[in-house]
Amino acid sequence: MGAVTPKSQARLLAVLRTVCIIAVLLVLLVIAAQRFGNITFSSVSDYFSTLLSGVKSGDGYPYYFETTKVDTVLPIGSDLLVVTEDSTFVLDSTARKISNEQHNLSAPVVHSVNGRALLLDIGENAYRIQSKTKVLYTGSFPQKLLTGAIGKDGSVALVSRGEGSQSQLTVLNSNQKEVFVWNCASENIIAVALSDNGKRAAVSAVGAKDGELYSKVHIFDFDYSEPIASFDYNTAVSGVEFLSGDRLLITGTNVFELVENDTKTLEEDLSLNTLSQVYTADCNQTVVVLSKYGSSTAKIIRVYDKKGVQLFETELAESVKGVCCDERYISVLTDSYLYSYNTKGELVGKHPVDSDSVRPFTDGRNTYVWTMSSIQCFKTAEISSEIQTSDNTQESVSETE
Repeated sequence: MGAVTPKSQARLLAVLRTVCIIAVLLVLLVIAAQRFGNITFSSVSDYFSTLLSGVKSGDGYPYYFETTKVDTVLPIGSDLLVVTEDSTFVLDSTARKISNEQHNLSAPVVHSVNGRALLLDIGENAYRIQSKTKVLYTGSFPQKLLTGAIGKDGSVALVSRGEGSQSQLTVLNSNQKEVFVWNCASENIIAVALSDNGKRAAVSAVGAKDGELYSKVHIFDFDYSEPIASFDYNTAVSGVEFLSGDRLLITGTNVFELVENDTKTLEEDLSLNTLSQVYTADCNQTVVVLSKYGSSTAKIIRVYDKKGVQLFETELAESVKGVCCDERYISVLTDSYLYSYNTKGELVGKHPVDSDSVRPFTDGRNTYVWTMSSIQCFKTAEISSEIQTSDNTQESVSETE
C-alpha cells in the first residue's frame, strides 16, 4: 500500500468537508420541515440538484423561445416554468434549462406553489405533478377534470365532473391517496384552494337561477364530510386563496372579502371600483388591481400582507397587464413600463417594456417579463438609464422655459 501524500490528504479533507456541509444542511432542512411542514423530499432533492450544478450557467436573459406556441409562463419557486404545446422546461436566474420534460396534454392548465406544479388536461382525465427538476407523478382521474390546485405540503385538489352530481371535489395527499371527496349537486366548481397545512380546502361554485348568476363559497375541514362554512353571492366569485393560517381570500369582479375562523373579517366596498386582477405569492402577500370607476386606464393598486392587512395603495393612469410580488417588492406591468414598489409603496424601479409584454414575475433581485417571443429580465430596484436620461432632459427643458 502506497504512502499517503500531502496532495491526496488535501483532496480527502476537501471531500470530507463537503460531505459534512451537506450533512449539516440536510439536518437543518429536516428541522425546518418538521417546524414549518412545507419542505418535502422533492424540494430538498431540487435544492441539492441545483446546488451541485450551480457551477453551470446559461447564456443569460433575454431568453428567446424556440417556438411561438408557448401556453404559459409562471414561477416555480425562484425559477420560471415554461409550458409549450408539447413540453415543459424550467429556467433558472441565468436562463439555464434545469429540466425539460415532454407532455401530451391537449389543454394544459397549470397551478404552481412552493416549487411544485400541477398540470391538468382540462376536459380530459390526465394530470401530472412536477418539481423544478423532474416529473414526480403522472396520473389519470376517472372523471373529466375541470380545474385543480396543489398545496404547499404536496397535496392536490382535483375538481371534476361528478357521478350523479354537477361537479366533484377530490383531495389527494402528497402520496396520491384520497383524503376527502365532496359532491356539488347543483353548481359547477370553478375555483379551489388548499390551506398551507393541507387540512382545509375552499371552493367557489357557480350556478344560474332565473337567468342570473350566483356563487356559493364553501370551506371544508377534512375531518368533516360537509362544509364548515358557506357564503352566498349574487355574482360570480372567480377566486379563492388561503393566506396565512386558515385565512381565506374571496375575490370576484365585485367581491373582495377575507374570512378568518369561518367568519368574514373584511369586506371591501367595490360598488364604485371593480376588481380586475389579483395575485397571491407563495409568501401569501397579495396584490390587487382595481379599475377606478370601471375605467380601463385608471387603476388602483392595493397590497395586503399575509394576514390581509393593507400595506399601501397607489394609483396609475395606465392600463395594467399584470402584477406580481414577493416579500420585498411589488411589480406592476403596463403597456409601456414595468414599475416596482417596496412594501411601503415607494417607487424603487421603472423600466420601459415592449408592447407585446404579457406578465411579470419577481424573485426579489430580478423581475422577469414574459413577452410573446421571449423572457426579459430587469433589476427590480433600479430606474432604467433611459428613463433617468428622459427625466433629466424634461427637467432641463422646464428650467429653460
